[in-house]
Amino acid sequence: MHVDQKSVSNQTNKITYTHIKTGGPRICFMFSGLGYTYEKPLLYYVTMLMLKHGIDVVHIHYTYPKELMTKSTDEIADVMMKDIDLVLQDALSHNDYKNIIFAGKSLGTIPLIQRVMKGEVYKDAVMLLLTPLLTRSELFKSLLESTYKGLLVIGTRDHYYTKEVYQLKTNTMNVQVIKNADHSLDVLYNPTESLKALETVLNGIEQLL
Repeated sequence: MHVDQKSVSNQTNKITYTHIKTGGPRICFMFSGLGYTYEKPLLYYVTMLMLKHGIDVVHIHYTYPKELMTKSTDEIADVMMKDIDLVLQDALSHNDYKNIIFAGKSLGTIPLIQRVMKGEVYKDAVMLLLTPLLTRSELFKSLLESTYKGLLVIGTRDHYYTKEVYQLKTNTMNVQVIKNADHSLDVLYNPTESLKALETVLNGIEQLL
């Protein structure tokens, strides 16, 4: 296994990313949340799961002010895709990958749903949508119309949870609803149940790998 720390830029944007290479033919691009970084339990163990299966992992290191969340969903997606596209182009142009996985947490699901999943470029990719912001009507509508395959996970105590989430379960998109889990997929004051929730998510992801 080899780890590269890289940065890419164009005339207006510069972004860094970590590329963990296993030598395998698959890659997983990971998009963190606003404050939920790759060292936090969910993304840490998703990374470990990918490496277990010989899947390369890219952590994209973006930082945005909290004010970004006051913008429209499409504005947020546009801002983030300017950074994300730089990384995608760089990582994919230097490596010959056969399969692509995208994993987004919270804020990181916005560009996935509103941009990547609306195009045909990555139509065969697997999408892992971890605590997406389902109360944003644009995101929910986009998911209803999507035919991408993958897994959507959210907790019933997440402030972005909606009971309509089950409408998103299709032949290609599985939906896991974790009872009493919050936006970090933690069950408050109950570490045992929190670990069980994490195990449920990892098992659901592993079935797609």
